[in-house]
Amino acid sequence: MKKLFMLIVLIFVMTLTCYGFGEKNSSDISSKASYPYLIDKFDDGNFNENPEWFVFDNIVPSVVINSVLSKNKVEVAEYSLNITGAAKSWYVGGMGTVLGIDATPYDSFDVNVYSNGEGSGLLKVELYDDDNLNDKVEVDKNWKPTEDDLWVYELKIDWKGWKHISIPFADFVNQGRGNGIFDPNLKEGSSGLNKIQLIVVANSEDGNVDFNLDTIELGLSSSDAGDKGM
Repeated sequence: MKKLFMLIVLIFVMTLTCYGFGEKNSSDISSKASYPYLIDKFDDGNFNENPEWFVFDNIVPSVVINSVLSKNKVEVAEYSLNITGAAKSWYVGGMGTVLGIDATPYDSFDVNVYSNGEGSGLLKVELYDDDNLNDKVEVDKNWKPTEDDLWVYELKIDWKGWKHISIPFADFVNQGRGNGIFDPNLKEGSSGLNKIQLIVVANSEDGNVDFNLDTIELGLSSSDAGDKGM
């Protein structure tokens, strides 16, 4: 009877493992990840949900139909996010969204950008990873993280028409105060890639910005991405 009971327990444990209830390692997560990871392509016609973007200071975002823009041989979605605004001491404003995802299967930040040429603006992409494992990012009075990493890349928008931009995570520079390692995983209570922010700067001290963003994603910049959506 005892042997029969132990056999039943063993079968039960093996069944749980087979159906994915056991602990997963990073290779399991990576192999099952979808490529690319879509953050937003604004196909719902707004930026207030799925995901919800928070907006601050002087930028004026609005969702527009892409048919009015030159496609310039770049495949774009039906809608894009037009960003305009006036600068005060170069700075215009920004927007962001909370993610809280495991971004370790990916190695690049991808976006389609429509530029109106010289003077369209400068975009700072900010990635926040949670290092002190508390599911949030603490900041000082200047909005800089005190316990976590802030990874920044600056993109000058100065061409004509659409361009697909793929920025490897390795090209981002850390301006936070975490562990200095880009480790956006969900281990031990971490919120992984906690949030992203898009900061907009003008080309002159009191200038204006005007450009569009479409299909914001996480992807693979490496050439061996194969059939994973690249």
